[in-house]
Amino acid sequence: MRLRKKKWLIPCAAALFTIGASMTSFAAQGWVQENNTWVYYDSNGYFATDAWRKSGDSWFYLDSDGHTAASRVIESDGSYYYVNSVGAMVTNEWREIPSDYEDEDSPDTYWYYFGSNGKAYKAPSSGKTSFKSIRVANGDYHNYAFDSEGRLLSGWVNEDSERVTGEEAWKDGIYYCGNSADGARANNEWRRIDVEDDENDEYNFDGTYWFYFGSNGKKIKDANKTINGGKYHFNENGAAEYEWYESDTVSSTSSASQAKYYNLPTQCWLAKGWFKTVPSEDIDQDAYEDDKEYWFYATGNGKVVTSQIKSINGLRYAFNDKGEMLHGIYKMTFDDNKKLESYKKIKTEDDFPEADEACQVYCFGNSPKEGAMATGKTTIDIDGEKYTFNFRKSGSSKGAGYNGIYDSSIYVQGRMLKADRDEKYKVVEYNGKEYLVGTSGKLAKNKSNVKDGDDKYYRTNSDGTIEDSGYEKIK
Repeated sequence: MRLRKKKWLIPCAAALFTIGASMTSFAAQGWVQENNTWVYYDSNGYFATDAWRKSGDSWFYLDSDGHTAASRVIESDGSYYYVNSVGAMVTNEWREIPSDYEDEDSPDTYWYYFGSNGKAYKAPSSGKTSFKSIRVANGDYHNYAFDSEGRLLSGWVNEDSERVTGEEAWKDGIYYCGNSADGARANNEWRRIDVEDDENDEYNFDGTYWFYFGSNGKKIKDANKTINGGKYHFNENGAAEYEWYESDTVSSTSSASQAKYYNLPTQCWLAKGWFKTVPSEDIDQDAYEDDKEYWFYATGNGKVVTSQIKSINGLRYAFNDKGEMLHGIYKMTFDDNKKLESYKKIKTEDDFPEADEACQVYCFGNSPKEGAMATGKTTIDIDGEKYTFNFRKSGSSKGAGYNGIYDSSIYVQGRMLKADRDEKYKVVEYNGKEYLVGTSGKLAKNKSNVKDGDDKYYRTNSDGTIEDSGYEKIK
């Protein structure tokens, strides 16, 4: 709310009339008009100087020459007053008065508020910052602070009734009182304030930070605070953290378990649930340098989920030690507490694990949502080739690829072994036995004289193992 000049309620002509009506020049004592100014003679016939005298309902100040002062601040007995253009003391109103430019940061003008006794509101004798509740033109009340000389404090203010200026004002200031034409203290509200911070080299830093000021007007700093249901963290200077905030040292060799995410600079609230962003340099330097975004998931307290497979809204997702959601097909290992120990993405056929390799294969695809764990039989494109995988639908190893003979097919870490279309049938060695499988991946059980793509004949047993084979029909 900008301050508005309140017009002096007694028009100048009326004030002059008041003086004229009560100042009679024929008296030896009292008000006399001399040389176009008014003076006051005391009972001894001397000019009153550096003193207040009343005329009608108004008070007037006689300066050191005994002349009626006008349009200036009067310092009297440690208090500050203002007399208008006809010399009358103003009361219950704001006045904007030119600055005396004591230093280079001085504004062009200062605002003062003169109370019912004409005294300017000013800092208490203790020097500690205090606030006066003053009604403004629209009827609202706002809190204002003044310095020891009655000047309205604006911008950043400390606890000693002083403005804080310079590049680090946002760090050292406690209260924020708007610009020089405003001055109202911020309280129970957010303020986005211009700052100078050479240490912030983030690409999206726009030269502003968000601050929150409590009911006492002080900025919240070095604390976590819930505001209107959102959770926020304020650093030691009071700026709301945004993007990645690492409460403890986080390195690529540890994890992102101590990191929390506070959304974009325009929001700053603690992320809960899903969010997509570029990891910080400490969490994933390569992704940070490549500006590569990942999905992350934070629990209700803002903790980023890491090193686990987690069920979210009925679907299961995997997160690495950096908190990044995994997408694709992976070889994984887990410790006894089911914490993800290692993961490697399967990109080519050379990455396929052997049946006896100490790992499990999981797929996190695009259905029904990006990154959701696949279960059941599915076709996966790897390096331009399509492969059939089958993943467990239930149990403690839900999502892990079958490893063995299941539903009349042989699977190696989830990958179905089957013949190509041109092969028709394929011999598969598994657990020391030779099996015959068709193009569907099904075991060829109890077959007699079935022929592969090379015109080789086979006879199989009831379990699909090969009993006999050759290029002549088997009798």
